[in-house]
Amino acid sequence: MAKKERNSNIELLRILSVMGVIVLHYNNPLIGKGIIFAKEGSVNFYILYLLESVFACSVNLFMLISGYFMCKLQKRSLWRLVELIFQVMVFQEAIYLVRVAFRVETFQIKSVLTSLIPANYFVILYCAVFLISPFINILLNGLTLKSFRMFIIISIVLFSIYPTIVDVLGELRGNQFAGLSTIGMYGSQYGYQIVNFLLMYLIGASFNKGGHSKLADIESWKLVLFLTINAVLIIIWARVNDKIGYFTERSAWEYCNPLIIFEAMIIFVLFSRLKVGVNKIINNFSDAVFTVFLLHQVFVPYLNIEKFVNSNTFIMIFHIFSSMIGIYLICWCVHKVYQWITNPIFNKLSLKYNIMFEIEN
Repeated sequence: MAKKERNSNIELLRILSVMGVIVLHYNNPLIGKGIIFAKEGSVNFYILYLLESVFACSVNLFMLISGYFMCKLQKRSLWRLVELIFQVMVFQEAIYLVRVAFRVETFQIKSVLTSLIPANYFVILYCAVFLISPFINILLNGLTLKSFRMFIIISIVLFSIYPTIVDVLGELRGNQFAGLSTIGMYGSQYGYQIVNFLLMYLIGASFNKGGHSKLADIESWKLVLFLTINAVLIIIWARVNDKIGYFTERSAWEYCNPLIIFEAMIIFVLFSRLKVGVNKIINNFSDAVFTVFLLHQVFVPYLNIEKFVNSNTFIMIFHIFSSMIGIYLICWCVHKVYQWITNPIFNKLSLKYNIMFEIEN
């Protein structure tokens, strides 16, 4: 998903964001199970909670970055979407066949066919935002800076603060309030929905509109302090979730939680201030971000996480960060091979069939 013309400080943020996704799945109850395996109340347990609370904004950051860059562009190449969806299909099929080869799964024609269905919530929602964003940009360009800020505030209240309150009330009640949320009949869906993606797009656009934002005026040391306080509040919230219960995921870590959104905003501003310039090494590695996103879950279950989360704290931390880097490097190598095979094909197709549209103001 990388674009080499972007500043390397933002490319570095994209790399760290996808590494954050690896950490989230390191902890995930269904994948790595780190938080489940760690002894409750131990130092390691709270370190995992801290990492989860800091990196819970990773997916939001991807959409915020997209909004920041795409809000000034009205041209959209449909080949972009074709390439993304095609890569999802190829990788899903390849993963299935590898699992069959190693006898993790049995070979079935039905599974071969279903593996070709690009069922990836992030990719599908990203494609939807990609297609409608030029029209959104036109609407935003018609707003004054003051009106734009008011629009952002109202959107955050309606689609972040209010639905999160509804989710918390549901947790306290022990049952979801169907029909009360502004997101949909069955609540906020924990941020895995188009509304949250569009909200993060708008926030990213607000950082770019006029090159000014209130948050951008705050000194960096204060932002770091806010980020620290924010992370502590999320950890406390998550522990309260543990005591009162939750449906499938803690409201503390859902992507539409205002604290998670605020966290993404602070981190983006801090990285936007880095004086990295154009770094070819960073840009080269950031080119593999989407491949890492698609492939990393293959490796997480084999990291022997249960052993390491209950070992010495420094060993656990080393294991987490070495796993992040190791998985990223493996996926980067796979990406280079995939790129070497597919780039010539897509380059020829895009030259022959220029599938692009532009929306005029």
